[in-house]
Amino acid sequence: EVDVNTHPSKAEIRFKRESRVFGAVQRAVRKTLTLHAPIPEVSERGASPVAPPSAGGGTPSPSAFWPSRPFQGASVGAGANAAMIDPNLPHPAERPPSAPTPKAALSILRVLGQVGATYIVAEGPDGMYLIDQHAAHERVLYERVQARAARGEADSQSLLEPVVVELDAAQMETIAERAAVLAGLGFVLEPFGGEAMIVRAVPSALAESDQSRTLIDILDLIEIGGEVGTWEDRAAASIACHAAVRAGKTLSVDEMQELARQLETCAHPHACPHGRPTMIHMSAGQLEREFHRT
Repeated sequence: EVDVNTHPSKAEIRFKRESRVFGAVQRAVRKTLTLHAPIPEVSERGASPVAPPSAGGGTPSPSAFWPSRPFQGASVGAGANAAMIDPNLPHPAERPPSAPTPKAALSILRVLGQVGATYIVAEGPDGMYLIDQHAAHERVLYERVQARAARGEADSQSLLEPVVVELDAAQMETIAERAAVLAGLGFVLEPFGGEAMIVRAVPSALAESDQSRTLIDILDLIEIGGEVGTWEDRAAASIACHAAVRAGKTLSVDEMQELARQLETCAHPHACPHGRPTMIHMSAGQLEREFHRT
């Protein structure tokens, strides 16, 4: 199972089933991070109150709240040392509790509306939540595509008019090497002479997309890599990205509620396949401080 003779000084080894070892480590790390990662929280920058405008009509002070970096919990830099570094940080006893995990928050969210046709506004435990509709839908579709592929249930949509796609040599080689997996994802492809393929069916999620462009993007992403681990993961992530609802699309209340419900069922609802957070949280205490109610 392990080749210890790949390096003269035995400084490296090679696994016989490298992809399985990688997958096992990746799943273990992802599971642990998911269990402990809170929803990114809109954090306070400076605890001093906002000064009133000057008599001369000066510019009002900007908001004290700025989005924190993804997965940056309230405990980062906490304690006496942090207070010495930044005297504006609130005392640890005054800081709000850590944000809930997505699993704990999603089940009781009440959808209120939409901002910029991009973010879903919801009320939940201890404050307000903003859900990125594209990132959330990406996560939902990504896990759905992966689950169906793992069960061997190709979710294909036959095209009324098959599409001919011109490819390059590297893309044709990728299709030859990954034909079984592409078929498992829902693609039905046939050679059309030279470096061309006929697309007869695509994953159902891609039925309304540009099939030619999508296939090329997926083939390129499989080979060049990216944030997502294995090439099977990258293919699923690309399908999800192309099929997910776009930023700028107005959704009905029912559609927003359904998206929140589907996100709740995900194994890893905290981030899209590329690592962007699906939601951020602004606590009730932060809202009160912003409006000077405390």
